[in-house]
Amino acid sequence: MYTLYARAGSGSAIVEVLLEEIKADYRIETVGRGDDAPAGYADINPLGQVPTLILPDGTVMTESAAITIYLADQFPALGLAPDLDSPQRPEYLRWLIFLATNVYVSDLRIYYCERYSTDPSHGRGIRDAAVERMAREWDVYAAALGQKPFILGDSISAVDLYAAMLATWNVDVPVFFRRHANIKAMYDRVRRRPSVSKVWARNEIETWESQAATASS
Repeated sequence: MYTLYARAGSGSAIVEVLLEEIKADYRIETVGRGDDAPAGYADINPLGQVPTLILPDGTVMTESAAITIYLADQFPALGLAPDLDSPQRPEYLRWLIFLATNVYVSDLRIYYCERYSTDPSHGRGIRDAAVERMAREWDVYAAALGQKPFILGDSISAVDLYAAMLATWNVDVPVFFRRHANIKAMYDRVRRRPSVSKVWARNEIETWESQAATASS
């Protein structure tokens, strides 16, 4: 059995999707913030972050991109990762790591700007810079996606699942999707997968839809 340490609406969602895709036997341990973390969690993940995945043999994995790469490679029948010798493998790795080390990090600076300075007065500047930076990062990704159904072409990969998760973290998702109609089209394709639908519901993702409806009424 796998054990996934998770927090609703966080980067653990991508791991949960993959566990659903592989039809794994798994359980979820909810990790709150600070003192709400499970007892002993700091011994498993010293930074207290999520996700953390305990493999059936007891191996501990952290970092959402690393876990994504590992699970997609371990279950090649899913077709969510190009083979090691595939000419698409470099592009697959490029965009997955691009999302994890750029967009994901910018999101953290937006929502947790206080972590990035010892001076509370810096928070607004850190957040504003991150908003600008993330917009540029999504511009780069949207240009690479173009009019393809998915980032690698006609076939979905774990990169698309990862990108769909991150898309829901935008400060104003409806505005983001209007700016990048091609990412919205990709997102809708990903969203139709049963694994994604189930995980999105459990994580209460897509609350922006009700918010947008309220704002327009």
